[in-house]
Amino acid sequence: MGIYELVAPCGDYCGGCGQYNGLIKETTKQMREFADLYGFEFRSKGVFDFKQFLKGLDWFIEKAICPGCHQGGGPAFCEVKKCCSEKQLRICFKCEKFPCSKIESVADPDTTDRYKRFKEIGFEKWVDEQAEKAKEGYEIHLQKVVSLKHSIAI
Repeated sequence: MGIYELVAPCGDYCGGCGQYNGLIKETTKQMREFADLYGFEFRSKGVFDFKQFLKGLDWFIEKAICPGCHQGGGPAFCEVKKCCSEKQLRICFKCEKFPCSKIESVADPDTTDRYKRFKEIGFEKWVDEQAEKAKEGYEIHLQKVVSLKHSIAI
């Protein structure tokens, strides 16, 4: 999949999302390895159920992944994705009604900043910029560079 297909209808760049690029899965795997290595079960007694904690980690390793909105991922309830599909728009930033209540209900705090930059430099340059930020480790939902390793190349 090319970088242009990694633009979600809401203006998120999938390559910078921890669910898409494997950051959440990899981080959870590392946490699971530490939990097994150090045998933290004795420390959790009386505080929380360690076996349930491991079960939760295993769930994240298996399920905290997303193929991207254009590949059937993203939240099923997303009105932005549905609206863009109906209007045949790749990204809601191109809609004459942006911003609307649909985007405001799912927007990250920096969505408006991304939109302004999108309008300033155009789609192609904006996507290239988003891809470069993702390569540098920027996680779009955390809005910061994350120093953890990724399991999927972006």
